Amino acid sequence: MAAPDTAAPASLGKVRAHILRMAGLSTTAIKVLRTCNEPGACANDLNRVISLDPVLTGRVLQVINSAYYSLPSKVNSLTRAIILLGINTVKNVVLSFAIFQSFSHRDAFRAFTADQFWTHSLCTAAAAKLLAASRGVPLAEREEFFVAGLMHDIGKIPLNHLFPEAYYEAVVHSQSSGRGMRCEENCSIGVDHCRVGHMIARKWQLSPALTAALSDHHTHSETSSVPFSLVDAVAQADTMAHHMGAGTPGGISLDENGHSRLPMHWDAAGHQLTKLSAAVEEEIEKAKVFLEIAGRN
Repeated sequence: MAAPDTAAPASLGKVRAHILRMAGLSTTAIKVLRTCNEPGACANDLNRVISLDPVLTGRVLQVINSAYYSLPSKVNSLTRAIILLGINTVKNVVLSFAIFQSFSHRDAFRAFTADQFWTHSLCTAAAAKLLAASRGVPLAEREEFFVAGLMHDIGKIPLNHLFPEAYYEAVVHSQSSGRGMRCEENCSIGVDHCRVGHMIARKWQLSPALTAALSDHHTHSETSSVPFSLVDAVAQADTMAHHMGAGTPGGISLDENGHSRLPMHWDAAGHQLTKLSAAVEEEIEKAKVFLEIAGRN
């Protein structure tokens, strides 16, 4: 789990105050997540909740009618959209929408651009989903891997918004020293993006697995665990995204010992990475709907 609380009191207090002021998940989003987690939840149960929110209803219909799914005819029924998407996908559409609502405003990005951040996040998301598929994760569960990848660096946004000069200094030092951003964030600011991600996850009452993906993706060691966990996927997918050139400023993602965390049996220049990279790029093109649902395009 996340490291003990050793952050400088002033910076940590400023981050905490910012997150306390930050909007929580909407009432509808909370109800959707609770409904999805109930045993025996069905499309009609979700329809009753989502249909009360016209904006969210529109987003769900936008997703099902996007190029990502390439259906032969347009879907106008919310219930049918939920059936076709599946409960897990609807849950993650709602969560993705909440992410962009909270973090896509322009003044959130100072030390790096929104495009840099979301490109890296989207690449990590697509890679995490494909890694899950390669490890035999059931189709219905793979969207959760996508969302974990999409959210994994969310803690960077409050840090570079609140401490833009110190964050820029951390970026420069990371690039020149070869140390990972987490190390340089702690040196320059006194708190790192994994810690902040953990705080956001608690604020939003995210699942333990998703919380771990946000807080532990730099400290998690590769395992052969079954089932393949969200943090397993994100730790590897994050490094893949950097190797593919889709990195946020600061250079390639490293663990606490300064090592790259590609799967141990992969060579960064090897055939397996090249093959999966091509699949990730194709997945990104299809998955841009997760940016479109926030109205960014």
